[in-house]
Amino acid sequence: MTRPSQLKPIGFYLKHLDTLINRELEQSLADRSLTRRHWQVLHDLAATGPHDAATLTERLRPFWGEGASTLDEITSGLRARGWITHDVNAGTYTATPEGGEAHTEIEELVKATRTRLTTGVTGEEYVGTVTVLARMCRNLERGD
Repeated sequence: MTRPSQLKPIGFYLKHLDTLINRELEQSLADRSLTRRHWQVLHDLAATGPHDAATLTERLRPFWGEGASTLDEITSGLRARGWITHDVNAGTYTATPEGGEAHTEIEELVKATRTRLTTGVTGEEYVGTVTVLARMCRNLERGD
């Protein structure tokens, strides 16, 4: 059993896990010439869209650090594949039927990565971990 004194600070594990998730998803999506960012935009539009650029930016901001691809780069790539459209007048992006099909296929790859990620983690442990992390975020967001 690991003793608390043997553990690194939470920030280490958060950053390291995010790096590992990025690596795994990049490897899973590489044969389709997609990145995690492509998946995030396509998933958001297929699951809850249409959205304008400001809404997409706000919804995906936590995942896009400095040096990440821009929303325009990602949406341009998805538009070139015919997976999303952009209504210039309304300012909204929408998943196309082809994008919906691609979303369903790619979601299986993402689910496989999530399964590897959570191997050996019970549902209760997962919910408990996410609940604690959400509480920690709220604590710091309040600025108390």
